[in-house]
Formats: sequence, C-alpha cells, structure tokens
Amino acid sequence: MRILICFIITLTINQSFSQKTLNYLEIRTELENSSRSLNTIILLPNSDFYVGTTMEARVENPELNPCIEIQSDNQKNAGVIRILAEYSLLDKLFVEINDEYVDLSSEEVFKPKETELYLELFFKTRDFGFISCFVPVLKKSRAKKLINDLSNIFESKHCFNKLKRKI
Repeated sequence: MRILICFIITLTINQSFSQKTLNYLEIRTELENSSRSLNTIILLPNSDFYVGTTMEARVENPELNPCIEIQSDNQKNAGVIRILAEYSLLDKLFVEINDEYVDLSSEEVFKPKETELYLELFFKTRDFGFISCFVPVLKKSRAKKLINDLSNIFESKHCFNKLKRKI
C-alpha cells in the first residue's frame, strides 16, 4: 500500500511539472492546418479602424461597421494562410506576453507603433485550446500588396480599400 501511495504521489508531481510549452514549429503547423477555426483581425497601429474575418458570428448591425466581422469559410482561410506563407510572414509568429509581442522562436519583440499594420490570427490548437498569434508587417509597400491580395479572397472590397487608404 505504501508503495502504491508513493507511486501515485510521484506520478502526480511529475505530471504537474511537465506542462506543455509553446513551441514555434508546433504552433506554425497548427496554424497552417487551422482553416476550420481561423479568425483574422488586421489592425492599424494608429487607427481605431480594423478589418476582421470570422467563421462563426455574424455582426448584429452590419450597417454600423460592416468591416469588423467579414464572413469567412475554410477555403478563404486556407487562402489567407497561403498568402501569409508566400510573403514569409509565418516565419515569425509573435504572442502577447505582459503587453509585449514576443517571437516564439527567438527573444525578438515588436511594437505595434513600429509597424504599418499587424495581423492577429486566432485559431484552435490541439494542445493549447485557442491561441492568438500576431504577425507584423513593417514595410508600407508590402502592407498594401498584402491588403490587395487579401481583398481578392473576400467579397468586402470596400473594407480593404478603406484599410489601404489608412496605411
């Protein structure tokens, strides 16, 4: 009986210290396979205006702000992921820790004010539940080209044109 109790205590202690940690390769793989759960927000650092895509919720009053929840689907989300990969924007994924955006694969930090725009990618993972990753776009020409490519995926040209004007 004493051996069983010691074994259970040892196993419990061992499990409590072996929590999963965020790993860049695992999170990137999860993101690349997340077309069923991906929600995207494109944020401008010096503006209240943003564009968001969602798989689930519909805006209750689309006349108020039709750009905050543009309806998406698996195919459109796969297109977003493909475009981000083509631009090599998935090479660095940042998470928010204590009001800082820290790279998962290094100690690099980005500040939103130093970007032209940044994307928040909110998706479901196998091990961590839902997670938000951030992707900064630092150059104005690249930001406008990215917006142009993303606008070809979604029907909401007005929102993306307004976003381009604000950059």
